[in-house]
Amino acid sequence: MLPLYLLLACLALYYIFKSNTPHGLKKLPTPPGHFFHVGREPHKKFTEWARSLGDIYGVHMGQQYWIILTGDKVVGELLQKRGGKYSSRITSYYTYDLLTRGKSYFGCPYNERYRMLTPIMHGALGQRSVKENSKLLDNEFRILMQNLCNASTNAKDGVYPKNWFQLTSLNIITILCLNKRTETVDDPFFTEFKTVMEEHMDLVKITNRLSEFFPIMKLIPNTSLRNKIIANRTKVEAFLGKLIKEVENDKEKKPCIIRNFLHKKDEGILDELDIIYLVDAFFAAGTDTIASSLTWLSATLANNPEVQSKAHQELDRVIGQSRLPEVSDEQNLPYIRAIIKEGQRYCAPIYLGVPHGIEEDDEYNGYHIPANSVVVLNQYGIHMDEKRYENPKEFKPERFLGVTESSAALANRNSENRDHFGFGAGRRLCTGIHMAERELFLGVSHLLWCFRIENASPLGEDGKPIPIDLNKVRLGISVWPEDYRVKFIIRHDNVEKLLFGLSQI
Repeated sequence: MLPLYLLLACLALYYIFKSNTPHGLKKLPTPPGHFFHVGREPHKKFTEWARSLGDIYGVHMGQQYWIILTGDKVVGELLQKRGGKYSSRITSYYTYDLLTRGKSYFGCPYNERYRMLTPIMHGALGQRSVKENSKLLDNEFRILMQNLCNASTNAKDGVYPKNWFQLTSLNIITILCLNKRTETVDDPFFTEFKTVMEEHMDLVKITNRLSEFFPIMKLIPNTSLRNKIIANRTKVEAFLGKLIKEVENDKEKKPCIIRNFLHKKDEGILDELDIIYLVDAFFAAGTDTIASSLTWLSATLANNPEVQSKAHQELDRVIGQSRLPEVSDEQNLPYIRAIIKEGQRYCAPIYLGVPHGIEEDDEYNGYHIPANSVVVLNQYGIHMDEKRYENPKEFKPERFLGVTESSAALANRNSENRDHFGFGAGRRLCTGIHMAERELFLGVSHLLWCFRIENASPLGEDGKPIPIDLNKVRLGISVWPEDYRVKFIIRHDNVEKLLFGLSQI
């Protein structure tokens, strides 16, 4: 019997040379590699291939055919202008049917169920919700500054702020969903949330999904993996089910997102599992991406003190030192806005996003786009394109100083004029984009108003801290920088007075 790796290699070659290209159309360019050549950093390999093959090419991932988009023009043409064709998902046995019982919102094909759920999600996270919850957001970011101040004061060697950013984003979601918040990163609820959700996201890694690419693998039962998936699914449903029950048992009937979902259940629109996995979508997307963005930016700013200095000057000139920044200040803080946009480009929390799918044949520039292809938006590749961004490996907020519109507004216009692609594209654009932009503005403006972020790494031969290595990452659906150490140094006396109410200013 052939060894497993030889069997898979033979299958890969079969799918590569199998051709169904219609007469008169060309097959998409193909790289000199396939599934086994992608490696542990697919964003880098996909970008390397794009530099020689162009902005659109196809790669055989076993039985699946992946189309990689690495240019703003082709993204706009396919994902935006032809969004009706390119807004589905290619579902799989392990990732959606088993892990979420086929109830995943993000993995839902572009069908009637998705079109029914989307207005519900937009109603919970849209512009109106952002406006109605502005005080909540202000309060949570003020508490975040308190936590960072205390944590940095008590840690001589600096802190890795990831947990505090996660706590803040979790509190925003739990307050919106069920009027619940958690005080510290040591709270059992926060610990349970992190354990369950990190395991949940880890199980959808490509290494756990070989049967998607090689269906014959379904004939070789992976009992251990299947048991892990079912065990995690049970944990997720128990964890979220407990929160839903808290809302059901709330005698005061306080309004919240879960209560709105329960009303939809009473109307026969949603069932219990629908509610669980809609809440799962809130927790997965609403906590990771914002927390990851702020974790990346803290390291990036520590490596770029000159950027901080310019931001401090702008904040002192526009805000002064007697109050914290407010949402109404955003239009008067172009450099802060530019830092946020550059952060979403330079160190985005998503490299490839959740792949789109096309269920019918299509044609682009004479190329055949086969039905049932997986379509990948290579955000990393676009963000590191020298033709689009001069010196892309430099953190340079100045490149966005002339951009006055929000990312949400730009995402629905000409793709070639977009600031970045961190929120995806087309009809699968991030549902919570308005909430995310508000959180990023409050997080970054508060951080820089309150603190100077110093690199706390060991000193190098030149007597200066060794720059934080931003190439060391933890890859998953969202991307995190490896553990680093920074200090949050209070900028002026009024910081503690405003954060802790020590006295009137």
